This record gives sequence, C-alpha cells and structure tokens, in this order.
Amino acid sequence: MVKTRARTKEKGEKQAVIPVRFTQGEVKRIEQARKMMGMPFRSSFIRRAVLEKIDELQKMRLIQVRDVTKEEATNVMLRYLERNPGVHYVSELIERLGLEPKVAFEAATQLILDGRARLNERR
Repeated sequence: MVKTRARTKEKGEKQAVIPVRFTQGEVKRIEQARKMMGMPFRSSFIRRAVLEKIDELQKMRLIQVRDVTKEEATNVMLRYLERNPGVHYVSELIERLGLEPKVAFEAATQLILDGRARLNERR
C-alpha cells in the first residue's frame, strides 16, 4: 500500500509514504552509514540510497525480456523493421524489443525464410 501526502516537493509532486521493515541489525547499519554521510534524517538517507540504486539500474540498461511466442516475436520484429529501415543485428532487436534470444533468432530465421528480411552479406 502506498499512501500519498498532500505535502509537495519543489517540483510540485505529491510525496508517497512507503512503509518498509528492517531488522534491528539493518537499522544499526543504516544509522552508522547515515552518520558517516552527515545526513540528519534516516528517511532522507534511505530515499537517497534507493534513488541512487534506481539510477544505477537505469544506467545499466537492463533488458526486460517479454515472454512471447515465435509468431509474436516475428510480428514485433517485422513492425520494428518496417518502422526502422536499414541494417539491424538480431542482438539489437533482442535489446530494443525485449525478446528472449532463442525466440528472436528463430523469428529472424523465419523472416528470412519468408523473404520478409534478408541477410546482409559482408564482403
């Protein structure tokens, strides 16, 4: 459950309250780290730690793989190729479309066999 408060931040966004439980040992570690960082409040330390972790994850460009069939992957890839003409690697499509690699390669093979895509011959 997420509660929102009427109080707003600088950007005009409402703040949400998210209850979190920690063991006594974890609270002790949080307090030690908070003091080392010179932060006055535990909640601001936790907020900063969580947001830094989110930033780190976003910079890593993690791929969220969708669970799709070969036919669905084929259709998604075909739409992408129609909207983005040019040379594309299957690994690029895996990353951009969030496809499972095995399914993406099967779909790419199907597109080639059907004549809807072609291999780029390197010379």
